[in-house]
Amino acid sequence: MNRHCSKQPTTTPVASQPEPVSMKEWTVGAVDSLRSRSDGGKQNVNKIVCSHEYLSCALKIAHSLTNQLSTVEEERAYKEKSPTEHDSNNKNDCPPVIEALNKSWSEYISVYCMTKPIEEEKKDEIGMHYNNNISEGDKGHTSTDADFEPFPYNSSGDNVDPGELNNLAQQLSTLLENDDNQKSIDYLNVRVAILNEGAVEGRPLSDNGKLEISSLGIAFYELFSGGHLTAGAGDLGHTAAESLEHSDVSERLDESPMNSAMESIDTNGVGGNDEFELFGNNPSKRRSLQSNTNLDSLSQKTVVRTPSIASISVEPLRLLGLPTALCDLVSNMIDSVGYSQGGIGEAYGYISEVRDDLKLMIDSPHVYLYDFDLAKASSVGLQFGRSLYGREAELQTLKECYQRSITSECEVAMICGASGIGKSKLSQKFARSINEDGGSIFLSGRFDRLESQPLHAISSAFDKYCAWVTVGDQSTAEKVSTALKEDMGEEIACLVAAIPNLVNILGDDFDSNQSSKNNAAVDAQKRLRYLFCQFVGVISRCHKEPLILFLDDCQWIDNASVALLNQILMISGSAIEDHQFFFFGACRDDEMSETHPLNLMLTTMNSLCGTKTTKIHVTSMSKDALNEMVSTELSLLPRITRPLADILHHKTKGSPLFVKQVMMELYKQRVLHPSLSRRRWVWEADKILDMKIPDNVATFITNSFDRLPLEVVSALVVLSCFGASADISLIEVLEREINQPLIIPLEDAVAHSVLGKRNGKLYFMHDKLQEAAYSQMNPEERCLHHNRYGIALGFVAARERDDRLLLTAVTQINRGGPQAVIDEEQAIVVANLNLGAGKKAMSMSDFYSAHSLFNHGISYLRRGHWNKHYNLSLDLFNLASTCALMNAEHDSLKILTDQIMHNAKCFEDKFQAISVTVTLMNWSGKVIAAVELINSTLSSLDEELPSVVTPSVIKQYLDITKTDLAILSDDVLLSYPAMLNPSKILAVELLFKLLVSLTLIRERAAIPIIPLKVIQISLTYGISSYSPSAFAQYGYYLALVGDDFEEGYRYVKFALSLMKKVPSRAHDGVTMFYSNHTKLYVEPMQSSIECYVDARKACLKSGNPYATTCSYTYNNLCLWSGKELNAVVVSMKDAIKEMKYLKHSVVLTVMRPMFRVALRLMGQSDAPSPQQDLTHASGETFVFPEDEMSGKYATQLHTIFFVRLSEALIFRELDKATDAAERYFTIDNSLGSDFTISTPNMFFRRL
Repeated sequence: MNRHCSKQPTTTPVASQPEPVSMKEWTVGAVDSLRSRSDGGKQNVNKIVCSHEYLSCALKIAHSLTNQLSTVEEERAYKEKSPTEHDSNNKNDCPPVIEALNKSWSEYISVYCMTKPIEEEKKDEIGMHYNNNISEGDKGHTSTDADFEPFPYNSSGDNVDPGELNNLAQQLSTLLENDDNQKSIDYLNVRVAILNEGAVEGRPLSDNGKLEISSLGIAFYELFSGGHLTAGAGDLGHTAAESLEHSDVSERLDESPMNSAMESIDTNGVGGNDEFELFGNNPSKRRSLQSNTNLDSLSQKTVVRTPSIASISVEPLRLLGLPTALCDLVSNMIDSVGYSQGGIGEAYGYISEVRDDLKLMIDSPHVYLYDFDLAKASSVGLQFGRSLYGREAELQTLKECYQRSITSECEVAMICGASGIGKSKLSQKFARSINEDGGSIFLSGRFDRLESQPLHAISSAFDKYCAWVTVGDQSTAEKVSTALKEDMGEEIACLVAAIPNLVNILGDDFDSNQSSKNNAAVDAQKRLRYLFCQFVGVISRCHKEPLILFLDDCQWIDNASVALLNQILMISGSAIEDHQFFFFGACRDDEMSETHPLNLMLTTMNSLCGTKTTKIHVTSMSKDALNEMVSTELSLLPRITRPLADILHHKTKGSPLFVKQVMMELYKQRVLHPSLSRRRWVWEADKILDMKIPDNVATFITNSFDRLPLEVVSALVVLSCFGASADISLIEVLEREINQPLIIPLEDAVAHSVLGKRNGKLYFMHDKLQEAAYSQMNPEERCLHHNRYGIALGFVAARERDDRLLLTAVTQINRGGPQAVIDEEQAIVVANLNLGAGKKAMSMSDFYSAHSLFNHGISYLRRGHWNKHYNLSLDLFNLASTCALMNAEHDSLKILTDQIMHNAKCFEDKFQAISVTVTLMNWSGKVIAAVELINSTLSSLDEELPSVVTPSVIKQYLDITKTDLAILSDDVLLSYPAMLNPSKILAVELLFKLLVSLTLIRERAAIPIIPLKVIQISLTYGISSYSPSAFAQYGYYLALVGDDFEEGYRYVKFALSLMKKVPSRAHDGVTMFYSNHTKLYVEPMQSSIECYVDARKACLKSGNPYATTCSYTYNNLCLWSGKELNAVVVSMKDAIKEMKYLKHSVVLTVMRPMFRVALRLMGQSDAPSPQQDLTHASGETFVFPEDEMSGKYATQLHTIFFVRLSEALIFRELDKATDAAERYFTIDNSLGSDFTISTPNMFFRRL
């Protein structure tokens, strides 16, 4: 039984049921309905049929009909593949004779409309995404009467039993005969249209359906003209206004020279004479049906004679103002009777092609239906949009990675592919997609091969965020400002140096001069990385949307950016996990080996904290994707552009950048251009096929420069020396200084689509274009060009004191190198410029750039410079050695300090070299040598320590210190002046470095007198940045060793007050750390423990390695003070991850037993040993065996055995407790009155 028409409709249809009307009646009704809505009801028919509303309904009708015929055609093709015996017996041996139809197919088309008006908003919809499946699409309108069932119409092309159409025709006849229950038809609410039995009986199918396409095209002729034009027998191309009430079009056509116009139009409906013939038709990829059999179940007549189809012209449709694409569609349908496989022209070969084209017009009317701006295309040329083609799978993978990252797992993504393959386009599409799905804070930056400033890409990403939030979201900007000031305090000035627009967020009350006050730091690079991480956390907290960071061209990432990105992902990851953060990048995979710094970082990150990296490989576009691109950009149907796309794919291998460049070249050579006669883009196939195109895009772009004006190429060469982009203001300055035209030629390059222009910048449309311009110079010419531009800008920077311009100028000069300098005088000028630029970079905590600049400055010095230019030489070498130490470039540091020690004219000039040398020795394991150098230097400074330190010597130092302080009140001490004597400043610094060295080699006897010595020097020569820490350790000693808690607590509070008075924040964390040891015994424990968190933050702000020690102490005390265990375990995991990242092996070893105790207290007795988690990916273990720690790490062993003793007692493991106690007290007796003895151990022992 037919499942669609199992019951006949009732004689009284429900009001909400679709009502059938003939197509002729529908065109009249629709035109009248739209005219009634216009002012006065006098709107012309041509305006009506071209209106949004009319075309929406007409396209739906047309698509319904083609979908119906396509479904039948597919059924026929299926039967043809497996013919039944009945089918074979009815096959004819010769083609049937064709007879004439007396009626147009429009007489046999029924349109189903609703009888109730729908909502106003739905009347205004074009219906671009409607669902033609009645069972789904009629939600809200479907009849509740069981007698009415959906029509057998499915836009997806599912097979339908052909017999159903006959049943449907009978159903239709029944409905048409019931005139007693006519309802008010809403002609603009079309549900479906069908071709009924009358037309079916006369459809010829022996010619692969060509005549049925043409017949349907004639019906469409009438449909899209609103019934005012017909293309049937006897009145082809004439008006049918006499059959209608309104005749606006007929008047218009009568006034037009229609006859001459029609004579000038060929059978393809093309007006005028085109200068070449277009490509032949290539059947659509969606068509898989090629059949010559009849529709036996539907066709009763197999013989039809057609009217004179060759005489039918669509020019009257064009004169109505209908879109060119629609006119061409009708014309190509009518012309299908003369079409054969492989023939010439754009005529349709299959009804499914018509269906597909109509669907595209419905879904994307602004691309495939409406006429594009021909005048604009003729004036500005071929322009490419932002669309992405053929990357659906890659985009979906990126979305899934993003969802995992912000919901459950920590994950990053890397888009990999060759240059010009579309990586950046994919990232842009992803950003737009995420914003459409709910929004995000999307930050993006790009690395540049010629950019000398590290962190530039990351800094620019956050700088753009600051500019955006200041202008677009003032309330959020205020929240960010408040949070930054609370989290960073004065150190925020260091971040402003790297992110200039941050000052706009901070407001007028921010002191821009603070940066000069906060240059002092134990490790300025660590400080900057910490501040960046804090900024990321603040942005994440102040926005409800996820935070996304995208970095492009990561193959050129610098080491400083790798370190910063690593810390953002690993350290800040836990802090912003709840606030949603996602990072992804793009890179050229052919330029990134496994040993590339970024790849190594991602591998390490995965091994340390399980952060997965998803690599998304982007390859060349397929033929279909390329055709989609060409079709969309030319606003032509894919069926028409397929031949052009095939040629382009053959020549470019599907590289998107290559395709665009070739199409631009085709446009310039006028073999691809907008045609005024065709009102669309046209091309010359033969000429494109014959074009000689290089195999790669780089060569093609380079060759294309030869066709640009010489002045434009010269200007592009200048611009390429500055990288992928440059500020227009910079180019204007350079144009004036070198007296060469730049701005106007570069504007011409913008017109040629070589450059883009946005936000005050000129930028190459792709890095391959920049590389092509740069390759116009040979290496020798590049050196001279860079030097010339740098010298010119350097004089301007010096004259106007423009630090930013100075960095740009020096970068250009250094790219030229010493070989481009003309004489010694210019060499000294350049060396001084590098010195100034290096100092500026240091003020921004950019020690990588600073080191490079100082080294460049040294390279310009000529023989004998220590004698001729001593001060310049000393400054360059001292500052270069400081940067080398910060960058852990030990070989370079050794060379620099040796030069200073050999050439310095006085001992004072050696101070800085001595300081960095001591640090280098400690870091490289030469601790004893460091101690010897410190002692000899202190002796030269008249601040030597006793050679033998005994308890009596300690008591003597202690008594002297007490006596000196006894006569001084806290207010007097706080008013002490700052220490200015360079030798004493160095002495205090070396004393604190000696404290670290002695701790490392277990020479602890002299440790107690070091802070006492610093206090005595401070009382005589003034307060240094180390003085507050010395007073904190003095108070700690009085309380914990001398049992004088009242006096000790007094000096601890004084130390904290003095810390706030000292300008430098470099040692605040150490002062707070030692102060907290004493506060534990006097103040409430819970509040005192939290002070270690503040101490850690202070250490991080200055880059002080004590941050890890603060973290360890905090977690230790949290465990023993009874803090909620789950929170303790989470905190310990974060601390362990941080220690792994920093490779603090000793502290990791101490954390191991603490973490195990916490897990056991939570009931995880079978939890794996933490040692299993403390192994580097290379196999290196972070944990020292205990027998290797009995010497220099005795203090740490002291803590380990205290924890093991406590663990054994808690879990009643008495044998283990006895062993741990014996080891603990053995080490305890050997430590004596060590300042560095573990505070938690001492605290709980006293309890």
